[in-house]
Amino acid sequence: MSQKYILQDIFLKQRTKDNHAGQVYKFLFCFRVIMAKYWIDTCVWRDFYEDRFSKSGKPLGEYATKAFMKILKKRDKILFSESLIKELQKDYKKEEVNKMLNLLFISDVLIRVEIKKEEYLEAKTISESKKLPFVDCLNAIQARNHQAIIVSQDEHFTKILSSIVGVVKPQDV
Repeated sequence: MSQKYILQDIFLKQRTKDNHAGQVYKFLFCFRVIMAKYWIDTCVWRDFYEDRFSKSGKPLGEYATKAFMKILKKRDKILFSESLIKELQKDYKKEEVNKMLNLLFISDVLIRVEIKKEEYLEAKTISESKKLPFVDCLNAIQARNHQAIIVSQDEHFTKILSSIVGVVKPQDV
């Protein structure tokens, strides 16, 4: 699950004839790299932007920075929806949020995903039944539907919502 690239061997066998040697087989190995897609939890964005530490002293900002750098370096994708913007705008001005996202947009790493009605309704049901934050449930549903991996430090992702979608901590990206 923590591997971001899947290396797939495509074995092509091309049969050719050589007048002197009889039949000669050429083997062509072709590798296809599939990029990984991540859905970054709001807490990780804040860890990065504020360079935060956990209560026990873990460098959450450093973990987040390294995760973003790995994603950028490998040209993987980060998916997000309007819910991220709304959550960030609780603590930051619109201009600050745009600055946070701008580098990743320019680098062609960030992809905006629309929230579908079905995703909204499913997230609402899960949120109510498991008594979890609605936005986190929505992020899990959307990540699942777009084959993305959630990146979060939050226990409700790693312990409860991991039954819906793959979850990894920033330090494990």
